[in-house]
Amino acid sequence: MLNFFTVTGCIIKSLEVLTVLFLVVTFSKHKFALFFGGKKNLNSQSDHTLHSCFIAALTVMVFHFVSSALAQHIIALEMEKMMLRQFFYFTMFSCSMAFAVTLFLLHVMRGCTFSLTARLCIYLSILQAMLQMLQFIMRGMLDNSMLSPFYSTTVVVLNVLSLAVVASFPVKQFFLSRKEVA
Repeated sequence: MLNFFTVTGCIIKSLEVLTVLFLVVTFSKHKFALFFGGKKNLNSQSDHTLHSCFIAALTVMVFHFVSSALAQHIIALEMEKMMLRQFFYFTMFSCSMAFAVTLFLLHVMRGCTFSLTARLCIYLSILQAMLQMLQFIMRGMLDNSMLSPFYSTTVVVLNVLSLAVVASFPVKQFFLSRKEVA
């Protein structure tokens, strides 16, 4: 079962990288503005949506890589079992909350409105944070593994949903551009 979660995680990370690359390549005329732009680059609602979706996709990708690497390092630590569990789940909770705050602050700094993609990413991260806090209490404080299968499955589902949310905008744009060509 662990191999399934590992393989799924690798596939999700790969698809997140492809989503960000697809956005950069597809909107190559906005390439510099996507990374370094500000309010002056946002002339229409479609610009706001593009920038918001790019910020969401990039943030999801970066935080997924960071939290996965962090989780692997934490698991390898030599600590007492309960203390390690508490540290692990609290760190994962903190990563989910840091993701939501970062996504929010990047939108504020960029001066763009929140697209549906960005809002859904924040909602999913809040759900993930709540799940991690619940698991922190159950496994880290009460030493109860009753929710562990639910936790493992739900984390994968939330990651797949996050991927689907950030991939939906580029996929939609791809099909719209193919429709215009035909």
